[in-house]
Amino acid sequence: MPSTGEWIGGGVILYLLLLARSAWKQGEFKQFLWGLVIVAGLIGFIGGIIWAWIKLSGG
Repeated sequence: MPSTGEWIGGGVILYLLLLARSAWKQGEFKQFLWGLVIVAGLIGFIGGIIWAWIKLSGG
């Protein structure tokens, strides 16, 4: 039986696939990918800042 995190991850992946399908049908797949890259970059940047803060504070 999948854990709660696996259910949530599966739901997020399913949602992104449905968004990608919709963007493909509307001819906006390139914009969808750029948006995905920007959001992933922002999340990675914020995660990097938090990671550096934890490491520098001695955690």
